[in-house]
Amino acid sequence: MGVHVPSVTGRERLEYDVRVAAALDRVEVRVCPSGFRVERLNAPSPGAARFLEAGKVGTPESEASCSGECEGVDLPATKRDECVSYAVTLPEQSPDATSLRRVGRDRLASPDLWLWVPTPRPAGVSIHARLELPAGVSAALPWPSLPLTAQPGSPIEFSVPETAFAWKAAGAFSHAALEPLSPELSWVSLGEGFEHAADVRAWILEGARSASLLFGRFPVPHALLIAVPSDRPGPAFGMALRGGGAAVTVFLNRHADAAALRRDWTTSHEFLHLGVPRLPLEDAWLFEGLATYYTEVTRARAGLISPEQAYQHLLDGFERGRRAGGALTLREESEQMHERRSFQRVYWAGAALALLTDLSARRAAGPTLDSALRSFAGCCAASEEEWTAERVLARVDAALGAPRFTELSRQWLDRREFPDVGEALRALGVAPGSQGRAVFGRGHDAALRDAIMARAAP
Repeated sequence: MGVHVPSVTGRERLEYDVRVAAALDRVEVRVCPSGFRVERLNAPSPGAARFLEAGKVGTPESEASCSGECEGVDLPATKRDECVSYAVTLPEQSPDATSLRRVGRDRLASPDLWLWVPTPRPAGVSIHARLELPAGVSAALPWPSLPLTAQPGSPIEFSVPETAFAWKAAGAFSHAALEPLSPELSWVSLGEGFEHAADVRAWILEGARSASLLFGRFPVPHALLIAVPSDRPGPAFGMALRGGGAAVTVFLNRHADAAALRRDWTTSHEFLHLGVPRLPLEDAWLFEGLATYYTEVTRARAGLISPEQAYQHLLDGFERGRRAGGALTLREESEQMHERRSFQRVYWAGAALALLTDLSARRAAGPTLDSALRSFAGCCAASEEEWTAERVLARVDAALGAPRFTELSRQWLDRREFPDVGEALRALGVAPGSQGRAVFGRGHDAALRDAIMARAAP
C-alpha cells in the first residue's frame, strides 16, 4: 500500500468523493488525483475485493476488471488528473465481523473494505475525503474532520492520514451522532444502544482515566471509540486500531449493567495500547504485555480493584501463561499468535517481563518504568512511523538510564520457558496459597509491592 514516487510540485492532492446509500449497504467512490495519475487501485485489505461491485473500476473511457480474490486493478489507460470510480456492496454478514456487521439500522464498516488505495502516490500527497451521507446518518471515523462544515445534510470533509492505507482501521455509519466524552475522546453507540447507557459511558470514562494515570494524561491527542452492542454474554471484547488515527472498537453485551462493567477491564486495556505506537505482530509480546501488566496496576491505582485483587490477577495470569507455553519460543509464539491462538502465553509472558523491568528500575531508585513510558508516550504515542519493539525498548531504556528492558527481553525471547517471576514475587511477599489464592507476607521488596499499586490521588 505504501508505494510512493517523489513529489514533483509538492502540491499534489488526492480526493475521494464518497456517497453512502440510504440502506448503508452500498458505497460509491470517486477517486480524483491532482498532479499525478492513478495507475492502479489496490484492495484495501485481504478479501475486500469480494465486495467490489461487478469486480470493476470505471475510467472516463473504459472499465478495468478485478477477477476473484484479486489484490488490485491495473488502470493502464488513465491520464494525469483523471478520476476513476467504483462501488462497494456491503453484505449483511461478513467473515470478519470485527470490520463489517449490521447493527440494527447502523453499520460497522471499516474503511479497510471501501477505501481502495491508488499507487503509486507522490510522497507527502495531501489526501482528503468528502462523504455524502443519508439524512440523519453520521460517519464515525478516526480521521480529522476539516473545519469547512457546511449546512446540515451537506457533505462532510476529512483529512485522511496515510496510515489509513496501511494499518487496520475502525469505522461505522450510525444514526446516532458522535458524543464527546472529554476533549480527547469521542464515542458512538451503534444500533439500539445499551440498556444501561449511562453505566457504559461511565465505564468508558473509567477506562480512560485509569490509562491516563500511567501516562499523566490521555495517551493520544484524540481517539474515537465505537461501541457495538450484541447479545453475546460475558465480558467485552476490544480492539485498539491505528489506521487513519487512534480508535478503539468495543463489542459489549447490550444488557451489561454497572455490576458487570465493574468487573470488566476491556476499556482500560485498550486505552493503554494507545500509549505505544503501532508495532508489528511479531512484537505482540511487548505491546500486549505492557497493556496486560498495566491493566491490573492502573485499575488498582484508580480504585477500580484492590491491590490484592490486582496481584491475584497477575498470579493467575502468570500461571495461565506458564501452562500455555512450551512448544515454541516467545518470539515465535508472538509471530504466530493468531494462528496458534497463543494469546495467554504471549500476553502474560510480556506482562512478566514488564513486572521484572518495573522491579529492576524501582530497586535502583532511579527513573521508574512508569516515568519512562510516560516520557515515551509524550514523544511517540501518536507517531505514524513504523516502529519495532527493539526501537521502543531503546527509547524506554534511555529514559530508565540502563538497558533493563532490552536485556530482559534478550534473555527470554528465544526461550520456550515462561519468564521466571518466582524470585521476584517472593521478594514482593506475594505467593500462591491454597487453591491459588494469593497470600501476602513479608518480603524485602514489600514496600515496592505496595508502591506499585498505590492508590492515585483523585
